[in-house]
Amino acid sequence: MTLEGSNAAISILIVAILTAWAVSYLYGWKMIELSGFVGSQIAMAGMINLFLWACAVFGWFLYAFDIGKALFFGGLVLLSVLFAVSEAALITLLMVRRKTWLAVYHKRNDNNRAYQ
Repeated sequence: MTLEGSNAAISILIVAILTAWAVSYLYGWKMIELSGFVGSQIAMAGMINLFLWACAVFGWFLYAFDIGKALFFGGLVLLSVLFAVSEAALITLLMVRRKTWLAVYHKRNDNNRAYQ
């Protein structure tokens, strides 16, 4: 398993991974605050994360397949481990912060009912 000589590609890949995680987290955060649904919004955030990861893996496939099998499979192993860590961190953080966001949801809805 060798990843030498591909520092620029790995850097771009890490930026794509961090962007995928940030987009998924922001979606989960805002939609839990707006809708009050926790489970379905966490599942959707996970699906967004999975889709963006699939795009990153496809980009890695396009880059590394012509260079060598060792580079391709080494990156694939790295990506699979990082995906599992990313998905676990996303779900854990969304579940830990859900009470705060649900409080914002209930406060917003109570204020809207007072004006009706």
